[in-house]
Amino acid sequence: MVAPAIERSGDAIPEAVRRFGDSRLVEVWTQSISSLSTGPQTLLHSDPHIGNTYILPNRELGFLDWQVVRRGNWAHDVKYFLQSALTTPERRAFERELVDEYRLELNVPASERPNSEEAWLRYRASAAHGLAIWLVTVLSNVHAHERSLALVQRCAAAFADLDTPDAVSRITQSSR
Repeated sequence: MVAPAIERSGDAIPEAVRRFGDSRLVEVWTQSISSLSTGPQTLLHSDPHIGNTYILPNRELGFLDWQVVRRGNWAHDVKYFLQSALTTPERRAFERELVDEYRLELNVPASERPNSEEAWLRYRASAAHGLAIWLVTVLSNVHAHERSLALVQRCAAAFADLDTPDAVSRITQSSR
């Protein structure tokens, strides 16, 4: 389904991602998902895109649609939310700071808290998931096509910007 989704996404997919190829994208996504069982584990929403949020009158943010909740590495939800909630220029400007703030607030024993470099690597690797999911979604009617296409564009830009294949490869090699 990835090849037709890339075609349907048109200019939303940067050339660097197109050249990567559909089978390699699936391989990187699969390896990225497998890496969720390594490192500090937490409860994951697993689908925290901007369309699954709501704001209460007191301006607190909440998440809807808890159908795919699971345990896994914190970076999965953090990356998926940031790449869907922020425009590409906003993500580029603020993601390092936001990841480090999250890392510092991560409620795990100090011995399990990743350092800045480890957190950034996890964050980079997790960009594969959003791209794979929204590529498939762009072929369906689950969300409005314009929303799916906008999220494909954001996720593809993150995948390219963060050199996600390199990050996934590094995590995969270190867990062997």
